[in-house]
Amino acid sequence: MVINLKDKCGKQTITREDGQVINDMIVQAWDIEERIVIDFSNILIASVSFLDEAFGKLSFYFPKDILIKKLYFDNIQDYDRALLNDIFISRYHQKELGENGYSKPKRRKLIRRSASKR
Repeated sequence: MVINLKDKCGKQTITREDGQVINDMIVQAWDIEERIVIDFSNILIASVSFLDEAFGKLSFYFPKDILIKKLYFDNIQDYDRALLNDIFISRYHQKELGENGYSKPKRRKLIRRSASKR
């Protein structure tokens, strides 16, 4: 399956809502298609919101090795590739830390001063 971003989105590649359209297409095709090609021909996204919603959030549901095998980004500009890589790194890091993006703080033992040192 090939998703041509220019054909599917036109100039609507800025907001999270725009990215959700592409994310929905990917999710619907996930179990049906062996590989999903995202064609960036003649388009520069450069929107964190769009890229995160369309692709970054997939990292919450699929391991990195599965995403690498399933998704192929064709004709992507270097700037968008770097931005997308940063988004994936951030999302996988967030996933490792926990649901809310941070790990639970470890409880520290309270060290009480002895009565003689007060």
